[in-house]
Order: sequence, then structure tokens, then C-alpha cells
Amino acid sequence: MSDTSSNASKRGKAAADKATQELEARLEALRAEMEEIKASLGKTAEKKFDALADVFSGDAVEDVMDELREMVSQIKEKAGAAEKKVVQTARDNPVQTLLVAFGVGFLASLLMRR
Repeated sequence: MSDTSSNASKRGKAAADKATQELEARLEALRAEMEEIKASLGKTAEKKFDALADVFSGDAVEDVMDELREMVSQIKEKAGAAEKKVVQTARDNPVQTLLVAFGVGFLASLLMRR
């Protein structure tokens, strides 16, 4: 009987060793796949970073800044023209201007009470 149990024990150990080797092989394959994924992600991130760096390079930033300066200049001009128009309208119609100002103030006070 000891031979039978000894053989069963050897077969069980051999099966366990084989399962362990298969598991280690699968883990090694998984590690290799993870390294490939990591390398791929690194390359993709590097490409995206380079693309963003190109977009925000000195020339592109200067172009955007020039456009923003032009917009600010236009806004200042339009605001100045609107201010002149408001002042002229107030001078031409002082009573109406006072009534409008009173109405706006009254509405503002009602809203602030809430």
C-alpha cells in the first residue's frame, strides 16, 4: 500500500509542479503584455505631448496673443463709442434719463431685498 500512496503523492506533486509552471508561464506572458501596453501608452502620450507642444509653440502663442490684442482693442473702441452715445443721449434727454435711472435703482433695490 505504501507504494500506491507514494505513487499518488508523486503524481499529485508532479501535477502541482506542472500547474505552478503553467501559472508562472502565464504570469510571465502577462508581464510581457503589460510591458508592451506600457510602452505603447508611453509612445502615444509622447506623440500627444509633441502635438500640443507644436500647437503652443512660440509662433502659435504669438498669433493668438496678437488676435487677443486686436479683440481687446476693438472692444475698447466699441465701449468708448457706446459711452459717448449714452452721454449724448443723457444730455439730450435729461428728464427721461433721470426717470430711467430712478426705475433701474428701484428695481435693483427690490431685487436686493430678496
